[in-house]
Amino acid sequence: MSERLSPTRVAAIWAAALVVLAVVAVSVIALVNQRVFGPAQMVKTLHSHLVNGEGARALGLLNAKVPPGNALLLDGEGLKAASADIKDFTVGEPEEIPGAEDTVKVVASYSVHGVEQQTSYQLRNAGNRWMFFDEWEFIPTTLPTVAISANTTNEVVVNSRPAPLVKGRATVPVFVPAVIDTSFATPNFAADSRGLAVTDFAKKDTAVKLRTQPTKKLQDEVNKQINAYLDGCAEQQVLMPAGCPMSYSTTARVQSDSIHWSILGYPPAEIVSFDGGWALRPLTVKVRLELTEQDLRTGRYTEQTIDNDFGFTASLRANTTKVSVTPVSSE
Repeated sequence: MSERLSPTRVAAIWAAALVVLAVVAVSVIALVNQRVFGPAQMVKTLHSHLVNGEGARALGLLNAKVPPGNALLLDGEGLKAASADIKDFTVGEPEEIPGAEDTVKVVASYSVHGVEQQTSYQLRNAGNRWMFFDEWEFIPTTLPTVAISANTTNEVVVNSRPAPLVKGRATVPVFVPAVIDTSFATPNFAADSRGLAVTDFAKKDTAVKLRTQPTKKLQDEVNKQINAYLDGCAEQQVLMPAGCPMSYSTTARVQSDSIHWSILGYPPAEIVSFDGGWALRPLTVKVRLELTEQDLRTGRYTEQTIDNDFGFTASLRANTTKVSVTPVSSE
């Protein structure tokens, strides 16, 4: 016959079992409290909303105000695009902030185009949920902004989305972290600025000034107009073509039908920014003059071939689609 347990022993076993269950329950509660409801998990959840383009959820979770500006990067595909280059996002352990009761700092680490970056979040304890679990919330903040400016255009592209400019400027609020790519392209001018990382909530109006550059199309059109001007000069069978840089002086008699100008080397135009606009650097053309001279004393005819360089300048007027080159002087 098996030995019957005494009531005392049964009570002890039950008590031990209850203690084990209590320890397990406390451990489970602590684990759930940390993994599900802890401040680090809040940061992970926020980042998940950003990656998925869930701007409304991210904004509500973050307790953030949205400053005035173009909200194209705060939701949907725009938000996804701003978060796409945030790689290897990891969250550190919460750290207490000295002098700030029930407030912690959580640092997230990640990379942007291979460069290591960090963002610091502050959260505070907001009480308990279901009596056992801590409830955390982000300390209210205001989203940072990016100030984009450009000339020669009234619209730029921000993370593949159009953004109009007002007086050459656009303000774009962003979540943190975000990577901003800006550009614009017109037939005559273009600019590109990529990989600006916004990593700090305290940053306001981070400047992105697009540096406008002439396009190849503009360069080709300017060269075409200059070449056409020089060709017109070469067609004039005179020693000093009107409105042109080249000239020839002689004491001999020259018949016009013996005068032939030709262009040996067309000058490549160099377009530079100047005084808020665009200008051409001084130009030099290589020319050849062929003519027959008659000596006034002897009457002898001599065929001449003269190669020379002549300098000149030209004014440039250009907008996003049109260009005009006007030679203004000779040197």
